[in-house]
Amino acid sequence: MISALLAAALGLSIPALGTENPGVTGAAILQMPMSARAMGMGGAFTAVGTDASALYYNPAGLSRLNAHEIGFSMFSGPSGAFDNTVEDIAYAGPTPFTGISGNGYTSVGANLLFSQSGNIEYNQLKADGSLASTQNLSAGDDFVGTLGYSERVGSTPIDFGEASYGVNHFMGVSGKYIHSTLAGGYSAQAVAADVGYIAHSPEAGLSAGVSMLNLGTKMKFLTEGDPLPLTARCGLAYQFGVPSVHSFIAAADGEYRLYEKQALADIGLEYFWVKSFGVRLGYQFLRDSFGLTVGFGLRWRGRIVFDYAWGMADSLSDTQRFTVSYRFGGMTPTARARQRQPDQDTSPLQEQLRINEESSPTIELPASRPAPRERSQGVPGWIY
Repeated sequence: MISALLAAALGLSIPALGTENPGVTGAAILQMPMSARAMGMGGAFTAVGTDASALYYNPAGLSRLNAHEIGFSMFSGPSGAFDNTVEDIAYAGPTPFTGISGNGYTSVGANLLFSQSGNIEYNQLKADGSLASTQNLSAGDDFVGTLGYSERVGSTPIDFGEASYGVNHFMGVSGKYIHSTLAGGYSAQAVAADVGYIAHSPEAGLSAGVSMLNLGTKMKFLTEGDPLPLTARCGLAYQFGVPSVHSFIAAADGEYRLYEKQALADIGLEYFWVKSFGVRLGYQFLRDSFGLTVGFGLRWRGRIVFDYAWGMADSLSDTQRFTVSYRFGGMTPTARARQRQPDQDTSPLQEQLRINEESSPTIELPASRPAPRERSQGVPGWIY
């Protein structure tokens, strides 16, 4: 009884305590911006995804990593009526395998996310209205564990005038487990999957991506369940400049939340000087909680990366995110692009050619006289 009254008094945004409201979803943690780099660019990351945070926006972006990366992120800011703290540990990196399709660029990724909504004070009263007891209760917490995989599924050469471009096609999938608790002891869990695609042309500096996120079961706290925030994303990105001196990325995303029937848009810019010092600017349209975002990045010897982002919220407070990453074990593009060699022994065409060659008559030619051996000149070869 006390728990039910407590949940009602909190005015929780998750309505799964008895009825199922259309247009309302559970696991709001899945809609938060992940990584300081992506947040600094306004969340326009569907077609960018060149670090471990690609797992949250488009798992196909994992294939664009050429090194292993371990990252830790921390987020702080308001979330509804509570102060929210999110900690995130991520890994992503390439593998030496050619993949299911045999076209290389295989990568894997993993992520552990922990969210805490702070504490609340619960006062229980006596019949006469006086204070009987006071308790500090957790307002709720979330855990999300994610595993992902991506690879190149093909490549397409395109001739445009006198120029020639190559387009790589990447596909990625990921699975996740979500566990959430509410004040009063309620808990729920769900499983979900993400799928994504990216087309990238290194010569043109262009990439386009689409992803479908949070395809999964409902979050059921008591008898009814709320669907996960099923989201469709699409994005474009353009990278230009000389990477050793100046590097620019301009990106734009469209996002549609199917159950909320809400369309959103994001734009972002990133500039890096001599691969070490970067600034970011973004804007999130059609939202109540975010608008302008800014950030910066520092890279030390290409291995240690520090990113920071700040976003404006509607309540005149703000949100901040920090990310620290370490990169190691880089692979060359040639090694990443290694493709599976065709099986010469089992190919039907090769087998038919072998049969035809064996069944054809053999013509013997007269033996030619061997050419006279020339006398060696200079230093004998075995000395080298």
